[in-house]
Formats: sequence, structure tokens, C-alpha cells
Amino acid sequence: MSKVISVGTADIPYIYSQDDAKDFATAFFTSKSKDIERMIGVFDNAMIDKRHFCFPREWYHMDHSFVERSENFQELARKLSLDAVNKCLNNANADHNDIDHILFISSTGLSAPTIDAHLINDLKLDRHIKRTPIWGLGCVGGASGLSRAMDFTKADPESAVLVISVEICSLAFQIDDYSKSNIVAIALFSDGAASCLVAGDRHRLAQQADVKLTDSFTTTYYDSMDVMGWEIVETGFRAIFSKDIPSIVRNNIRENVDEFLSKNRTEVSELDHFIIHPGGTKVIIEYEKCLGLEEGSFIYPRRVLRNHGNMSSATVLYVMEEFLRDKNYSKGEKGLISAMGPGFSSELLLFGVT
Repeated sequence: MSKVISVGTADIPYIYSQDDAKDFATAFFTSKSKDIERMIGVFDNAMIDKRHFCFPREWYHMDHSFVERSENFQELARKLSLDAVNKCLNNANADHNDIDHILFISSTGLSAPTIDAHLINDLKLDRHIKRTPIWGLGCVGGASGLSRAMDFTKADPESAVLVISVEICSLAFQIDDYSKSNIVAIALFSDGAASCLVAGDRHRLAQQADVKLTDSFTTTYYDSMDVMGWEIVETGFRAIFSKDIPSIVRNNIRENVDEFLSKNRTEVSELDHFIIHPGGTKVIIEYEKCLGLEEGSFIYPRRVLRNHGNMSSATVLYVMEEFLRDKNYSKGEKGLISAMGPGFSSELLLFGVT
């Protein structure tokens, strides 16, 4: 059995209202794209009030090379990781010696050595700590990180794994890209960083935790490689989004969830909590519908989307933080963690409250 000990999220320096973002996009793209008036409605329908970014507004008005964006990523990812990790450990009254393994997850920048190696130096962690950097999972990455942390801590119940997710999505905003995918990205995505400590049931911190991870389920859908991802261009990453994402949720997720829950002799009706990656308004609505839930049932995912936007892999950890902070749960209840991302893939985890 593995326990979720704590979550910490980083402070992102600049906060923009959705209206600010809409005004920026309208002013910038109107003279360059005749379709902007038709596409700009995505800002109003995104169910977002505000988002957090690493750069001031004027940064987005300038051209930036792939080299510059990579340098920005390495500097900021290191800083944000330290902030998230320190908050996570402080929330758990944990220290650096409690960590046996780091899982570092990102899809919005490149670094070699990877950011986790920098953190070992910055925090003076054990030189023999295990580390696994994971790149390219996109929005599913946070849930996948929790699954792998559960695998490691089940195998070694005395160990603890630090899952770190850093996504600086605004590095991928392209000022010369007038495609619908780029407009959607500007309307939906934001920057975020989170860290989650997962420990085995014989670790000294396990007794203080309320949430236990019991099983996970990974699915990759055939012939869906072009649904979501990055196109590598001269100036960095360019977003790829298919309009079919909501229909993929509609057509696949209930069967996927039922298959997973049947392995654990559980049904959707027995679930009390949903820690779901809020990919966007349509995705949330389709997810609630296909599980037979009333619209608005995903309280914490909707709250995170409203206050932060979509931070790719980090988002589901923000949802977990909200869930743990509220403590609106009781012993014996069950919940589902879920995210979907490039591949096209799904990651599901079942948890219980102890």
C-alpha cells in the first residue's frame, strides 16, 4: 500500500485574468488573422477566471528562439521545482533524508542534465538517490507520475518518492502562429509546478496520511498519435490539438473506467471522490456525463481550472492539493484519479481514505 503524504505547489509570479488574456489575443491577432473574431470565443467558454504565468505581458510580444526558450525553461523549472518541493516537505514535516527517489515530469522544455540532477545539488540530497526524469507525457504526466511512485513504494514499502511536475506552457505560445490550436493554447494553458510525496506503508511518514493508492491502470488508444502533442519548429514547440478530444472521452472513458474498476471489484456508483485532470470545459462535461454524474460534480477539477487554467501534467497534483486541503472526506471512502494526454493515453488510479 502506498500513501499520498503531501502536495506543494509553486508560486508563479504573474497573474492574468481571462479577460486580460482575451484582450491581448484580440489586439495581437486581429490584424493578422481574419478568423480571429470567430475563434476568440474560446476564451469566454473556457470556464477560467485567471491564470498564472512566468513572464510579464511584454515578453509575449517579442520573438524568442528555441535556444532562449530552453534557457528560460532550465532557469525557471529549477526555481519553481525548489519552491514546490520545499512546500511539499514542509507540509509533511518531512526532511530531505525521507526521499529515496525523484520522478521529474515535464513536457514544456528540455534540459541535460535534467532538472532533478540540479535539485540534488541545490538541496544537497543523498548522492545515491534514485531519479527518473520523464518527458513527453503532457497532460497525463501527473497521474502517470503518481502511478509510478505507487509502483516503487509498493515494491519497497520503506521508501518515499517525490513526484515533481513543472510545466511552463507559455514557452510554447507562438506569436506567428494563427492556427486554431495556438489560439486554444493561449486561451487554456498556463504555467504551474507541483510536488507530491508518496510513501510506502512502512515509511515513518505513512501513518499521518489519509489517502492510500491501491491500483493503477494505463491505456494507450491505437491510431490516435495525432490527437495531441508538440510539433517542433524553429522557435520551439507548437501545439497540436484535435477537435476530437471530447469525443474520445465520450467514446472511451466509461469503458476504460469500468474495466479498471472491475479489476478491483468496484463500480462507479461506489466512488465518492474524483481527482480528474481538467483538460478543458468540454472534456470535463463529457467526463461527468459518461460517468453518469450531474454536471458540476467535479468540484475540485473545476475549481483548479477556474483559478489556474490547464497546467498540463501539474494540474492533477493541484487538484490533489485542493482535495487534501479541504479534508472533505471520511474513512472508508473511495476515489478515482484520472488524466489523459498525448499518445492518446489514459492513466487511472484508485484510492481509498484510511
